[in-house]
Amino acid sequence: MALITIISGKGAPGATTTLAALAATWPAQVLLADCDPDGGDLAPGWLGQWMLAGRIRADVGVLSHATATRHAIAGDPASLIDHVQAVPPARHVGLLAGLSAPGQHAALGLEGWMRLTTALAAFKTQAGQPVDALVDAGRFGVVTPWPLLRAADAVLLAVRPTQRHLLAARPVLTELARRVAPERLALAVCVTTPAGTRAVRAALGRDVAVEVPIDAKTAAVLSESRDAGALPPRSALLRATHDAGLRLHRTYHRYTPAEVRTAAAHRVARSLAGGTR
Repeated sequence: MALITIISGKGAPGATTTLAALAATWPAQVLLADCDPDGGDLAPGWLGQWMLAGRIRADVGVLSHATATRHAIAGDPASLIDHVQAVPPARHVGLLAGLSAPGQHAALGLEGWMRLTTALAAFKTQAGQPVDALVDAGRFGVVTPWPLLRAADAVLLAVRPTQRHLLAARPVLTELARRVAPERLALAVCVTTPAGTRAVRAALGRDVAVEVPIDAKTAAVLSESRDAGALPPRSALLRATHDAGLRLHRTYHRYTPAEVRTAAAHRVARSLAGGTR
């Protein structure tokens, strides 16, 4: 299994939308964890209508896990199960809902983030199946949850191909490079074109792991809960994150021939049904 964390600099480049898209198109079971210490937008953005309807609870997630494990000495993957919720528009996704207010991060402290990191890194379903974890660490700052970055198999810095975002990304990359191994640090370029991605790679000198094209309609589904978060049948954005997710997944997993055949059959079935691939 893999632990992949995304973080951003100033200016809201699109990290949360990118992570939601990655989870929605991930090629296996996945845990989507909103760990923004300033208060998360993953669930309200993608799944707001489900929250209003009571199908997803804002009080079950990072904070409830921290409260339930506050006397624990170490993180326990089994402790997460009761705090993960199903995502109606994407049944393969489990949601660990985020904090709802900036001040709530004080309830976790370093120990709480460490327990959560340990649990995320070894999380399994109730059936005992290991699950990849995609983590939104929010905007880089003084309350950044460093345990989630240090333990990650990959840390992705979200950035847009604009001068403002490139300038904001440089000091963040410098600080990340001091604490994260170079081979684990890459970029997620958001709202971009091929030329824009090339410009970002040249300006920041890092590999691009995820490239998210301009697709306002799909972005609105994932960030504004348009159409109750239902994924569009054809989407350039989702095709791009599907391909990126498959590459990332293959980096950290080895497949048996049977698993390769099963994945191919699923892709064909989704294609015939008008899915993202």
